[in-house]
Amino acid sequence: MSRTRLHSARPQRRQINWFVILMALMFLLAAFKLGEQAFTYHDLSQDKVQAEARLKAAQEENVQLQQEKEQLVDPSYVEKLAREDLGMTKDGEIPYIYQKK
Repeated sequence: MSRTRLHSARPQRRQINWFVILMALMFLLAAFKLGEQAFTYHDLSQDKVQAEARLKAAQEENVQLQQEKEQLVDPSYVEKLAREDLGMTKDGEIPYIYQKK
């Protein structure tokens, strides 16, 4: 009996619960991955918004270019462009150049 009393008188060491540690590590890993995916999703949604804006601008430019292409068939429009943009004149005309001061 004296032997059992000595043995029970020692402070007992707590055993490490490996299951709890493993579950805590798995929870932390899952939380990290979830946060990482949230940041990735946010970045992708921002990229999508920017891409849609560029697409809309390109579609509007395409419509304008299609309209200009249709107008280039008209000789009076081509003449107007040549006079305004290129400064061309007909024979016998004197060009007037306006200069800002």
